[in-house]
Amino acid sequence: MVKRFCQWLYEEWSENFIFVCQEEMVKDTHVRFEYKLRFMREVMVQYLQHRLLKWFDENQRIFPWREDRATKYQQIVSEILLQRTKAETVAKYYDTFFSKFPDWNTLANASLEELEEIMKPLGLYRHRARRLYKLGEDIRRRGGKIPGNENELRDSGFIGLYVTNAFELFMLKNRKPLLDVNMSRLLKRYFKPGDFIDVRHDKEIQELANDIIEVRRCKELNWAILDYAALVCKSRNPLCGECVLNKHCKYYGLSQGDVAEEPEQ
Repeated sequence: MVKRFCQWLYEEWSENFIFVCQEEMVKDTHVRFEYKLRFMREVMVQYLQHRLLKWFDENQRIFPWREDRATKYQQIVSEILLQRTKAETVAKYYDTFFSKFPDWNTLANASLEELEEIMKPLGLYRHRARRLYKLGEDIRRRGGKIPGNENELRDSGFIGLYVTNAFELFMLKNRKPLLDVNMSRLLKRYFKPGDFIDVRHDKEIQELANDIIEVRRCKELNWAILDYAALVCKSRNPLCGECVLNKHCKYYGLSQGDVAEEPEQ
């Protein structure tokens, strides 16, 4: 019954529906408090999904790894390049890297020195080169094959939650969040403002991120959240007055945008 009502709210999208739900739930003394909280979270999740996908359709950033012609290899390696680097910087460097290492096979045969040299313009080149070299090493160990399921992925050279989720999203077609500090910042502000915690150790944000992307357009919603965090819900001077979520955003509601800044990626 609750799920059907949430779906109705999702389809109607009254501007004041969350306020109405809160008021009615307080009156309903037969609903247990923890059940109310679960209900409100589901409503807020669907509201965020709807608003950000609509915003993305009109405002999405255009990058080569998002184009239809981009291979799964290019999408996954791009996510490694994007870590702690602005997307615009990676876009300028995209052709340089993939013209030299266009597929898994060429990456697998690259030396660590070659990878370090080509990574220098992006910064953190030793760190990135080691991650890419470890992936290539794993592909060589597998005889040129890449992981084909979750079990093989867990036994592979894919390091870290973000890159592992990227592989599942693009290669295995599983619904996984591209959870980095930018997505974490947006979700924490919208649902529960508080102290910033490293996403690798923040189980609450990990669980919330997995809930958020349970939609048919999972890949687009991931990109929508990342774009929105970069353009609107910025770590410094967020554009709260222009935000399509601000009517129900906890961060905005508590402070009208005047809260502590959080670290950038």
